[in-house]
Amino acid sequence: MTKKALYTLSAIIFILLMAFITLPPVTKMLERVEPHILGMPFFQFFLLAVPVTLACWLIVWFLLECRIEDREGGKKDE
Repeated sequence: MTKKALYTLSAIIFILLMAFITLPPVTKMLERVEPHILGMPFFQFFLLAVPVTLACWLIVWFLLECRIEDREGGKKDE
């Protein structure tokens, strides 16, 4: 994976998660889901799950970027 592909994937993930929170058709659809997760309505749980997902993705992004930097650094030294 290249840096450009990693950045593109990160942008797509961020845009999709933000769109799921803010777009009215999606929020209306999520409000109709009836089950309660951890004692919260589904939409409220979803609002809490998105930042956790983004935080996990930032950790993965950091680790992947470090791996790409190390791989590119090794090629430059040779």
